Amino acid sequence: MVNFLGYEDSKLTKFLKHEIDSINMHLPKKRVSLEMALKGFNLYVSKENNQIHIDMKEVQLLKELCPIEKLKSVYLPILIIRRRDLGTGTYVISGELIEQYLVLKAISKIDEDWDKFTQKELKSSSLFLYKPNLIELRKVLPTSTVIGFS
Repeated sequence: MVNFLGYEDSKLTKFLKHEIDSINMHLPKKRVSLEMALKGFNLYVSKENNQIHIDMKEVQLLKELCPIEKLKSVYLPILIIRRRDLGTGTYVISGELIEQYLVLKAISKIDEDWDKFTQKELKSSSLFLYKPNLIELRKVLPTSTVIGFS
């Protein structure tokens, strides 16, 4: 049986999968919608069962950037996944297009509004973040984003 690393299942592969799972224990078990966070339910539970609060200033910023009809579609924290297979310091914005839009908008990587953003043809490279982008993102949205590893 071939696994996620592309090799036959082996003890090494199982060990690597276990290690990746263990370094991602800080990731959310269940995320909260932006709409619910605006109502005061601004926390999520990690896989380690820790309750992690999302700063209401960040929730308000995301609300300002988000089209009103998409508030239910945005889930916090927004997942940013480190992808070593794509190169050193390369990250992918995980989730729906609206979450990708909010991240890019929050770090001023795009100027257009939601309607224009969805109408233009996206280059896949525009959905990647690199180390300088990630540093900026973590300054702007430190509690409403989380970094995972693959």
